[in-house]
Amino acid sequence: MAKAAAKKIIVTHPATGTERKFDAAIYEPVKAAILKSLKGSKGKTFTELTDDVVKIILKQLPDFKKSIPWYTISIRLDLETRGIVETFVEKGKKLNRLKK
Repeated sequence: MAKAAAKKIIVTHPATGTERKFDAAIYEPVKAAILKSLKGSKGKTFTELTDDVVKIILKQLPDFKKSIPWYTISIRLDLETRGIVETFVEKGKKLNRLKK
């Protein structure tokens, strides 16, 4: 009997429109970690955001072996495409925050 296919989510890059398919089992926890990290924040650099997401994901999924920073940037860009997160520049720093 065929194994059931994992649910996929299409992730889109805001500038290029490039699409990738991610397993929902990875997309959802990383998305939740990004939103948790940015909630109440006036803006975080990518490094600050990634550090937070790594801590959150490794607490939830200690056996996660893939590149959390790579998934963080890909999913953050998708959230920007969906109008949930925005990138802005303040004092020469590129920051991320939840869209108001």
